[in-house]
Amino acid sequence: MSDYVPAGADKVEKYLLPVGDVVSAYVELRDRMIAFLRDIPEEVANITVPHCPGWTVRETVSHMVGVPDALLSGDLDGIASDEWTQRQVERHRGLTLADLADKWESQAEAFLKMLPLIPQPSLSQLVFDVASHEHDVRHAVGRPGGRDSAAVTVGAGFMKNVIAMRRKIDVAVVDGWLIPDFEVFRILGGRRSVEQVEAAGLDVEFVKEAIAPLPISIPAVSIPE
Repeated sequence: MSDYVPAGADKVEKYLLPVGDVVSAYVELRDRMIAFLRDIPEEVANITVPHCPGWTVRETVSHMVGVPDALLSGDLDGIASDEWTQRQVERHRGLTLADLADKWESQAEAFLKMLPLIPQPSLSQLVFDVASHEHDVRHAVGRPGGRDSAAVTVGAGFMKNVIAMRRKIDVAVVDGWLIPDFEVFRILGGRRSVEQVEAAGLDVEFVKEAIAPLPISIPAVSIPE
C-alpha cells in the first residue's frame, strides 16, 4: 500500500490556507524583507548564514529574489533543485543588498499576477521556502522579527499538509505539540538539531520521519537562537 493518501482527501487540504491568503502572506513577507534589506548595512552581506552554511546573506537573498525572477523568465529547468537555486545565486552575483531589494520590488506587479496561478501545494511550498530563508537571514545578522507572520502560518501549514498526506505517520501528533507556531515551522523546516528537538519535548524519530519526504534533515549541530 502506498504511504500517501489519495489526492483530495479531507485531511490533506485542511492545513493549506486559501490561495488568496497565501498570496497575501507572500506579499507581506516580500515587502517586509525589502524594507529590511534597505535598512541593514551592506557590510553584513558577506556573513555566512548558519542555517544555510553554503551561502552568505547576499547569496541567500539572491535565491529569495531569484525565485520570482526564474519563474517570470521561464527558467524552469531542474526547478527546485540545487542547480536551479544556484543559478539564481550566480545570476545576481555582485549586486548589493539594496540592488537586490530594488530588483525584488521591480518584479512585484508581474509576479503578483502569476502567484494565484501556481497550484497548491506548490504555492504554499514557495512561501514556506522564502519564509524559511527570511528567518535564516534574520538570524545571521541578529535581527529577529516577523515570527508571528502569516508566512510562518503558511509554512507550518504546508509541512503539516506534507505529513497529513502520508498513511504511516499521524499529523495529529504535530497538532498536539505544545510549542509556538514559529517553533513548529522551524523544527519541521530542518532548522533545529536533535538536542533542540529533544529540549522542546518532542520525539526526534517522529520529526525525522515527518520531514523525510522533502530534502530537509535535522542538523547535526545546534544553532543557538
